[in-house]
Amino acid sequence: MDEFDLNDLRAFGLIANAGGLSPAARKFDQAKATLSRSLSRLEATAGAPLFDRVNRGMRLTPLGESLLPTAEAAVALMLEADEALRITQEKPQGPLKIAASALTGQKLLAPVIARLTETYPDVKTTLRVTSQGPDPVAEKLDVVLRLGRPTEPYLVSSRIVKSPLALYAFRTRAAAIDLDDAIAVEQLGRITIDVDGAPQNWLLKNEQAQEILMQSEPLVAVGDPTVALGILSAGLGVTFLPQIYAEPLAQAGVLVRALPGFTGPDLEIYAALPPKRSSVPAVRAFLDMLISHVAKIQRVSSTFDGTT
Repeated sequence: MDEFDLNDLRAFGLIANAGGLSPAARKFDQAKATLSRSLSRLEATAGAPLFDRVNRGMRLTPLGESLLPTAEAAVALMLEADEALRITQEKPQGPLKIAASALTGQKLLAPVIARLTETYPDVKTTLRVTSQGPDPVAEKLDVVLRLGRPTEPYLVSSRIVKSPLALYAFRTRAAAIDLDDAIAVEQLGRITIDVDGAPQNWLLKNEQAQEILMQSEPLVAVGDPTVALGILSAGLGVTFLPQIYAEPLAQAGVLVRALPGFTGPDLEIYAALPPKRSSVPAVRAFLDMLISHVAKIQRVSSTFDGTT
């Protein structure tokens, strides 16, 4: 009988979650060959297949269905043991795995990670740049920064950023139009950010409860705000950005606020964590520094916007 370990059960769970070897390799950033060997060992031990190979992927057999809860429990035990060992460390140290969008990584996380590394050199941080908001449990991450509150009931979440959206254009292009004219602003061409939680139609309101709705066909749709900033910098279009990120650029003369009396809905960024992960010293130190840094940026941003 072939031997298998908990990692093989974990691999089986990932394959079942994704519906196949190749999808699991892509979704969870695992080597397909490693997943395949793990599955082969489990099936050899069981003496029967755990999946039926179908045209569009893999489907659990009755035996696979019966094994899946055990695999999920094994993954939970591995996570719990890892957390228990890391919590016993009084001084922040060890690996810290974070995922966030490129813009959040650049504007919020980079200075925090630099300070964390300087303060606690034994913490070894990895930042994964993604706009998809991965599941931190499934992908073995400590903290994921996401747009909107996580819907997974098993995740712990904390709101890190709440910032209104507003319209911005590049200064040279904006100089040619009346920035208080909604029609002229929209005719610059909408650059939309096509990710979950980002509005595709733009509704703006002012203090007098007047509304402006922009829903013209986008000039460009992008998967990350940093790309939208790059297009703006090339002199094209107008986009909806969180003030916490964009107001410092406006103060620096890079961007110009369009329709300055109007704002959009609040954008909220949450930190999503596996259960009990905030008790790990390195994670706790990172979150404390991040919250402090965001509070400082928001104070500066509100000063630029004239709201304080």
